[in-house]
Amino acid sequence: MTTRPTDTPCTTNKRTIMDGNSTSQASKRLAIIVAVLTFCAGSVGAQHSHAAGVWTNEPAGASVVMDCPFNSVGGCGIFDAYSSSQIASDSSAPISPGSTVKSSIYPGNSAGGMQLNYQTSQLNREMYVGLMWRTNPQFQGRPVGNKTFFIRGPGSNGVFLFNNAALNNGSGSMIFAHNTGGLDNSHACALDSGLACYPNVGPGILTVGTWTKLEAYIKASTTSTSRDGIVRWWVNGVPAGSYTNLNYGAGGLNEWAWSETWDGWVNPLPTVEWNHFIDHLHVSVGGGGASTDQPPGPPANPTIRSVTIP
Repeated sequence: MTTRPTDTPCTTNKRTIMDGNSTSQASKRLAIIVAVLTFCAGSVGAQHSHAAGVWTNEPAGASVVMDCPFNSVGGCGIFDAYSSSQIASDSSAPISPGSTVKSSIYPGNSAGGMQLNYQTSQLNREMYVGLMWRTNPQFQGRPVGNKTFFIRGPGSNGVFLFNNAALNNGSGSMIFAHNTGGLDNSHACALDSGLACYPNVGPGILTVGTWTKLEAYIKASTTSTSRDGIVRWWVNGVPAGSYTNLNYGAGGLNEWAWSETWDGWVNPLPTVEWNHFIDHLHVSVGGGGASTDQPPGPPANPTIRSVTIP
């Protein structure tokens, strides 16, 4: 992952190079200048990250297309479909405590929440998403599961769920559902047509009221029946689900969306206010090196090179 340069300009002082009294001194100074220029050049990229180093499972070489601290929603290029999101301060937020985005449904209501949409400018074969998320401690949740965020594209509507049944003492699994008519993943996942992919490499447990780092990576399958799509997800950096033989996203991936679908059918009605909070959202696409089984792991630490002229 690359970031924009800092406000400190990457400049050299010609007098520093030329005023040395010996070849050795000039060579040492030139070596230092080359090292600084190399470092500055390596810091130039397409998108600034406010949380560099947090997204530990982002594929190496991925291009960051959106990194949002939620000072606002529209300012990040995210569409608020119903103008229902709220920007709220939360001193406990792990990345951007000055601002989070908040979604609410109020006691006795069957509708509420928010729908946020972010689309990339082109279709992609791979997409990675990282976000910091929590509910309020009083969150009860639906007895049929709780939708959170979607990674999707034309003809695909996959969503990650906070459990697909009533929560157990406020806890439940992070689950992927392909949520798309006409797809069959029964060879790999549970329920009709393999709709629900449960954690298979780690517990993947989420708990109400607790800030949690959620990461997900999807590589689209070649066709809707080729069984070569990849879906992986992590909870607080720990692998939870890893499927490498799914049918999903053959038409490409170009959208992150958040929607609880609290759209008039919440039953039983909440008896207390339910909230979701997102502290930070990070989206990247493509890249990832030569391996077909992405992601290979976190990117390597940057190195500074120097050149010494004899």
